[in-house]
Amino acid sequence: MSEDYHATLRGGQEIYIPSWSAKVQYKNMMQVCKYLGQANVVAISALDVPATVVALMGSDEPDVTTDLVLHFIQQARIDGSKIDTNKAEELGMTLIAELFTHVIHSQYADFFESGLARDTSQST
Repeated sequence: MSEDYHATLRGGQEIYIPSWSAKVQYKNMMQVCKYLGQANVVAISALDVPATVVALMGSDEPDVTTDLVLHFIQQARIDGSKIDTNKAEELGMTLIAELFTHVIHSQYADFFESGLARDTSQST
């Protein structure tokens, strides 16, 4: 996504997520797909919070995945304030999952919707 992202969380807080460079987008996409699975990341990019929760629960690398999620959400701003991942406990699991979903959506939804990412069995 080439534009910065603005949205409202379920609790009414306003969020802002700056767009990443293409290099950072690719690097982060490869990491998140490695630990959560490509199909899960595509589902998450559609703002599917339940898909986020299921993908996180299914991770085979909980420590790495947790660090990756916290790395992603630190890019977001809630009500104008940058997220301090050292205080993740204050955010709670539900808000962290929702924020992560928005970060994935903000960076990758346009890419996945373009049709460039599809099952290899669909190729001609």
